[in-house]
Amino acid sequence: MAPPPELAAANEQENTSESGGKILDLVQLSELLIFNNREMKQRLKLNDPARRLIHQGTLRHKSKKKEYKLFLFDHALIITKPKVIDGRERLHVVDHPTPIQLLQVSSEQTRPNILGFIPLPRNKVRHQLRFLSHGKRFNREKPLILLSPTADVAQAWVENIDAQRDTNRRSTESNALSLGQDMLVRQEHLRVNCAAVYDNNQIIVYGTDDGVYFQAQNAQSRKVIDLTNVQQIDVLEDLLLLVVLAERSVFTFPLDALDLFDRMNRAVRLSRAQVSFFKVGLCMGRTVVCIVKTGSLSSTVKILESVGSPAGSNLNRNVKTSFKDTSNRLKIWKDFYLPAELYSVQFLKTKLCVAGSAGFEVVDLETLDTQVLLDPADNALNFVGQYKNPRPLDVYRVGDEFLVCYREFAFYVNKIGWKSDKNVIIYWEGTPTACGEYSPITQQSIEWLNAFSYTALHYPYIIAFSQDFVEIRHVDDGSLVQVMHKAGVRCLYTKHSPSQTNIGHHRLETSPSTLVSIEDRVMFLTLASG
Repeated sequence: MAPPPELAAANEQENTSESGGKILDLVQLSELLIFNNREMKQRLKLNDPARRLIHQGTLRHKSKKKEYKLFLFDHALIITKPKVIDGRERLHVVDHPTPIQLLQVSSEQTRPNILGFIPLPRNKVRHQLRFLSHGKRFNREKPLILLSPTADVAQAWVENIDAQRDTNRRSTESNALSLGQDMLVRQEHLRVNCAAVYDNNQIIVYGTDDGVYFQAQNAQSRKVIDLTNVQQIDVLEDLLLLVVLAERSVFTFPLDALDLFDRMNRAVRLSRAQVSFFKVGLCMGRTVVCIVKTGSLSSTVKILESVGSPAGSNLNRNVKTSFKDTSNRLKIWKDFYLPAELYSVQFLKTKLCVAGSAGFEVVDLETLDTQVLLDPADNALNFVGQYKNPRPLDVYRVGDEFLVCYREFAFYVNKIGWKSDKNVIIYWEGTPTACGEYSPITQQSIEWLNAFSYTALHYPYIIAFSQDFVEIRHVDDGSLVQVMHKAGVRCLYTKHSPSQTNIGHHRLETSPSTLVSIEDRVMFLTLASG
């Protein structure tokens, strides 16, 4: 994306007369750059026809007196250090390219001190530039202070970066997703711990520390169940059941009884153990609920299946069912043990995929045999082992391949667990984790402000939630499309198991429903119109 005309026209003069460096174009620069690894070069995408070099110049480190050459592109900033190789000066990229959406820069004038307290004369004033990224991959998550030769050069850097960031923010490509309005209408503002939607997104059900609330569209929230410490909630629409994790136990409540005086008498406790989390979904043609109790060394998994479905499973909030009040609509299907701490579970078409301390594993629900998702015979996956204890999160089916998401990165594998021919590896700028992640240390769901939120798929975008921002990337090439700067964003709910979202290359089979919370507001995250 091109910078504003007035700044673009001034670039060459500023770089030539004030920074004192030779002006390079994209072709010359691409020949001089040296990268630590191929991933850094791929992220920069200098061969992209839309790539633009906005600003360049030479700055010095404030203490080491090293000279750095900086290059601002339409999408990122790189910092290089001159290095002579075979008699030719090359430019070694010293840090990861920093996306301009995450970049902040400010300038200030300082007067150095002698012995720490005697200021030097005024003509010795220094012009400092402070570079900071909201992501984790820049300068070890610390600000970088560089010295500018003049105040004008420093100001030019600030203006160019700010202007390009604003230009990108206004572009259509950088507004792929949008947040809706606050969906909840309530008299008191309680912290929402969890939420779900049903009846074609017409009803939101949410849990707080004092119970469960319902809200129909354009109606007032109403409390329907008295429970303490509600941590997870979901709806089985075909069975007309509400599933709730509260007080370390899992309960079900008939939806048609939620407005009756005896609704608590019709509750069914599915597990009395110290439950960590549950997952609802479809597997082998069954409506199932998977209940997990996990510890640091092992986990127990209990899967319940539906006994039957009421006639006419399409939910209408004014229709009552013919289920008997005393009947349990779920029965135990599988009960087994795994020698690993589990973080999340996901339903494949006929199997269960678990993410845990042993990585991603696939459980055959007929035989209960397990196998690793990633084939260790594939040398192309060796990079995964270069990270200490990489944290598995989610698996999404995209076309005929699977997008495997870890806290550190994401990549594609094929059906047999080999790395895809699609050469895409996403290295997250933030730190996403699994939704509803369980902490064996605190024995409860992790507080969202202490452990970050999770990933979601809105084809053609994959979304990662972190503490201070939301990063949105294109699934085809992993490019960073959009950043939402929202502190304390929590992803409360996304529709069903991500691995069941079978995405074709040209259309979305099911419309995703994702609810997020910002402060005390709850809103939908949706594809931007137009």
